Amino acid sequence: MSRSLGIPVKLLREATGQIVTIELKSGELYRGSMAECEDNWNCQLENITFTAKDGKVSQLEHVFI
Repeated sequence: MSRSLGIPVKLLREATGQIVTIELKSGELYRGSMAECEDNWNCQLENITFTAKDGKVSQLEHVFI
């Protein structure tokens, strides 16, 4: 069986080193530099601006989603 990556995973990998915004189902927003991503969509971001559901904004150094 051939294991090939789908287009969404390829796009996610191309985002490495770029500024991305990730919105979770809970409504929380993470905006930062994509340090690394995995085929299962786990992502590591650096220098993040985190926006909580209530609108409170904070800065984070590293996040693994």
